[in-house]
Amino acid sequence: MKKLADSKIYKTLIDTMNEGVWVGDKNERTVYANPKFCKMVGYKLPDMIGRESYDFWTEESVKRVRNVNTSERKKGVSSSYEGDLLTKNGKIVPVLLSGAPLPDGGTIGIMTDLTDLKKKEEEEKVLSQAIQYSTNAVITFDPDGKVKSWNKGAKIIFGYKGVEMVGAKISRIFSRGDVGEIISSSKVIYNIELEGKHKNKKKILVAATLTPIFIEGKKKVSFYLIIARDITNQVKFEEDVELKYRKMKEAYNKFGVIRRQMDYVFELLDVCRSSGDLKSMADFVVSSIIMLTRVDACVLRLYNQKRDSLDLLSSFGLANDWEGKASIKYKGGLAEKAFVQKGSVKIIDVMKDPKYQSKFLANKNNLCSLLLIPLVFKSKLVGTLSLYTSPEKKLEIFENEFIEKYAKLIELSLAAMV
Repeated sequence: MKKLADSKIYKTLIDTMNEGVWVGDKNERTVYANPKFCKMVGYKLPDMIGRESYDFWTEESVKRVRNVNTSERKKGVSSSYEGDLLTKNGKIVPVLLSGAPLPDGGTIGIMTDLTDLKKKEEEEKVLSQAIQYSTNAVITFDPDGKVKSWNKGAKIIFGYKGVEMVGAKISRIFSRGDVGEIISSSKVIYNIELEGKHKNKKKILVAATLTPIFIEGKKKVSFYLIIARDITNQVKFEEDVELKYRKMKEAYNKFGVIRRQMDYVFELLDVCRSSGDLKSMADFVVSSIIMLTRVDACVLRLYNQKRDSLDLLSSFGLANDWEGKASIKYKGGLAEKAFVQKGSVKIIDVMKDPKYQSKFLANKNNLCSLLLIPLVFKSKLVGTLSLYTSPEKKLEIFENEFIEKYAKLIELSLAAMV
């Protein structure tokens, strides 16, 4: 009776196990399988009796099971390894197989379903790879500031390899002040802007989310997680956009100036076309220069090829005694210098320039800086345009880009009327 009772207890235990149990004879033919194993492979027990164990494994697993049976099992050695069951419907079920030999030469195998475990492992693997290969920096460190993990995104942003940073202090890439502030927090902080240090010593800006991690059962923070993205270029882009906006605003403000400049261009063309008078054109040029540039004085001279001189056509802002300089020498003067160098002559202080010929009059008229533009048409000197400013405005004439372009139109006008 006791043996019978023990047999019933044993069978009840096997039948109610959460693991699948398969029993085979010495030829690997099925003699018993518990309900859990039948459910795992999708067969009813009567359909399994007499079938080889190899019928319930994938082709790859059959090789391993057969190898174990012919080597270890025949020697009476138990074993444990992973394999893949093949269900009646062709589904693969990963299991942990623990096999042991029976006294009659048969085998008992206990199979633990690893489906959920494998699924979790796969999810963890995907998550791990997503973290590892993310372009964002994903870093963990303990409350002492020692780095525990370092992904490829962190290497891209900060320049250090994982082997260089794991175990090192987080203060290598963030200032001690920022680290202290981070470690003092026990709450998630979103999108904080931190200044980091690249391996090459360059400063970088990152937007980071800080998460303190608590291990179950512990009240103190176990470690911190930082997810950071490099915003250095983004900040630079925003600054560039802001700069462009300011420039656009300035351009809009200057629109009135440009419109006024164009008005004078068209008026000069009208004067040349309607009057045909050289003096009228010269007076208009000088007055327009004064209005456009706000200089203190302007002189327009015509080149006299016969006398090799520059003759006064029109002027503004000068005392009457300047008219005594109605004609000045071309040779050896600033006009020759400008013509030879094919560009304007810019003098901050005419009193200090050895080639300037009218220092006394310039001083008397409180003139300091000079912009002398050679007027050249078809490689021949036509005349000169001289702009003067007082000491208070001595650099302003050098900052006006329009005036030299306007001078090109004056060249054409003079050449057409001479």
